Amino acid sequence: MQLRMSSARSETRRRIIITAAALAGMLGPLIFVTILLALTALQYDFMLEIGWRPLADPADAWPSGLALGPYGLLQDASFVASGLLLMLFAAGLHLAVGDTRGPGAGPALLFVAGTAMALMGFESDPIQRIGPRSLHGLVHDAAFVLFISTMLGALFSLWRGFRKHLRWRDHAPYTLATGMLAVLLLLLPGVAYYLFIVTLLAWIFVTAMRLRPPATNSPRRRSCD
Repeated sequence: MQLRMSSARSETRRRIIITAAALAGMLGPLIFVTILLALTALQYDFMLEIGWRPLADPADAWPSGLALGPYGLLQDASFVASGLLLMLFAAGLHLAVGDTRGPGAGPALLFVAGTAMALMGFESDPIQRIGPRSLHGLVHDAAFVLFISTMLGALFSLWRGFRKHLRWRDHAPYTLATGMLAVLLLLLPGVAYYLFIVTLLAWIFVTAMRLRPPATNSPRRRSCD
């Protein structure tokens, strides 16, 4: 009886963590996109002044350059908050997918991607600057490269892990398609960069929705089990 109660408490804690992780995975992209769009509108002229070319080459100054504007602290906070939420989402995904032969390195890579996103809270250097690079600018750029590489690696690793999991098996093709599309968009110039970011954020949101544990208090579900 005591063993059964301990197992039940452990399962309850597991469901609470997974539920919190799912909520974090849904909130992160929403918070990031909301602040991104608001700051882009508010600081549009400023971004043009620092060298942002929204159609020809947006990646040079956007979105990192938003942190240099009059409302830049919001962008710094968005990087940190979204990164921490992504880390929590990765931890919950590991719990949810780790009951088979293992989810592979996917959740760990996703956790590192969240860490890198939080480190992007160190402000980038302006494109048009005088003097050497700053330490915080170097940290920001290194974190950006780490985020991209680990996020893409997580997608392909999770694709393999999802194929082994009964509940997540039909999510594997979407994950693979997201990884392949993200690589293609990253290599293309111009506005493809915006689509690259949207593609990654959309996968996080959709996967977080799927992460939510199924209800256990439904008579119909209990009878089906």
